[in-house]
Amino acid sequence: MSRILAYLLRFALITFGFVCAIFSASLFLNLLLLGSSELIGSEGPFLYLTIPAFAVVIGYSIFFPAAILILYAELTAWRDWLFYALGGAGIAVVIIVWKWRPQAEDTSTFAAILATGVVGGFVYWLISGRSAGLTAKLPKDL
Repeated sequence: MSRILAYLLRFALITFGFVCAIFSASLFLNLLLLGSSELIGSEGPFLYLTIPAFAVVIGYSIFFPAAILILYAELTAWRDWLFYALGGAGIAVVIIVWKWRPQAEDTSTFAAILATGVVGGFVYWLISGRSAGLTAKLPKDL
C-alpha cells in the first residue's frame, strides 16, 4: 500500500511542479511584456489580470509535449537542470512553430517565448525535477 502512496505523492509533486512552472513562465512573460511597453506606472491591475490568463494559455499549449518530457525524465531518472531548461526551450520552439507560426522578422517575440520556456523548465526542475525517478528505486517490499 505504501508503494501506491509513494506514486500518488510523486504524481502530486509533478502536478504541483507543472503548475508552478506555468505560473512562473507566465510571470516572466508578463514582466518581459511590461518592460517593453508603456504600462510601467500602472502595472498592478495589469499583472493581476494577465498572469492567470497567460498561465492558462501556456498550460493549455504545452501540456502534451511537457507530459511526454516529464514521463521520459521520470522513467530515465534524469535530474539535470540543463535537461529541463533546454526541454522547456524545446517545447517553446515546438509550440511556436506548430501552433502560432510567427513571421520570420518577429525575432523579439520568438526570443521572449524561448526564454519563457527556459524559465518554466528551470522552475519545474527546482520543484519536481531534482527528484525524478526516485519512486522507481523504492524497495520491492513496500
